[in-house]
Amino acid sequence: MPILSGNADVNNAVIAGNDGDFAERVRIVSWKDGREDPERPAREIEAPLVKEGRQTQSLSGDRSGQFLGNIRTGGAVLKPDPVKYPDLVVRKDDHVIALDRPGQPRWKVSSVDDRGHGRLFINLGEN
Repeated sequence: MPILSGNADVNNAVIAGNDGDFAERVRIVSWKDGREDPERPAREIEAPLVKEGRQTQSLSGDRSGQFLGNIRTGGAVLKPDPVKYPDLVVRKDDHVIALDRPGQPRWKVSSVDDRGHGRLFINLGEN
């Protein structure tokens, strides 16, 4: 067992361990101008893919329900490990396909958040 020297080492070890138990194969297909982007080929990775239970999300960024612009998300969150995939580039409108799920469901990337501690959060909406 390796000796861990700092918080980053511990964090990376925990993420790698969790991914071994919870990650699944997905294909990320790059899109640009409404079609596949030939400059960014499709890529297969393994990462946790969590289907969201919340059905609506306020555009104001909170759950108060005071803002009239609620939108239906009905999506999921893909959480790849940036240490394992340092060159992964995912953009809004790219597609994510769950390769190991029945019917290979597909989602469209609605946003990418790289501010998480040790994770990249790719928010997915209905395709």
